[in-house]
This record gives sequence, C-alpha cells and structure tokens, in this order.
Amino acid sequence: MAIQHNLKEGVLVISLEGNLLGEHTNAPVMELLKTNLEQGNKKVLFNLAEMKFINSTGLGMLMTALTKTRNAGGELALCSIPEQMKKLLQMTKLETIFPAHGDEAAALRFLQA
Repeated sequence: MAIQHNLKEGVLVISLEGNLLGEHTNAPVMELLKTNLEQGNKKVLFNLAEMKFINSTGLGMLMTALTKTRNAGGELALCSIPEQMKKLLQMTKLETIFPAHGDEAAALRFLQA
C-alpha cells in the first residue's frame, strides 16, 4: 500500500495505491488526515485510481475519514473509483454517502465550489 499526498488549490489530495485492508494501512492515512485537519486543510480528496482492492476495514477507514472531515467543518470526496470498488460501494449503499467524481479535476471543482 502506497500513499501519496499533496495540496492542490487548497484541497488535500490523498492518492492511494494497492490494497486497503487493515489497521497497518489505515493508520498512516488517518494520521495524515488528522494533521491536515488540525492545520486547517478541511477539503479532502481521495484519488483511488491505483487502488487494487479494499475490504470492509478499508471502507470503515474511508467512513471515519468522511466523518472526521465533516465534523471539522470540511468536505471529503472520492474520485477515479475502480469498478470493483464502485460495486462494493453500491452493495453497501455507501455510494449515496460519498460525493464521487469520475476524475480528479471534477472532484477538485466540486470541493472548491
């Protein structure tokens, strides 16, 4: 699991690559999110283009990230969701909870609006 992040026009973009399966992969993401929220970066985008697999623990981490971001007065969106993950979000009815966009540019426009 690889994590890349940068600030683009006031939005924290977190790009995840590989498998999101458990605490050892979730903890660094949540620490990154916590640090940025404390610094006032309250717009968060998860770019999932390079995700291979996600399980319920990984989904739980995304839900926690969404809750923490919204509780801090911010917003979180997903973009470039792989087909397998789209199906999982639909099956779990979570596609209605996460703002999702086809690509990073569309998601950035949404978060800056």
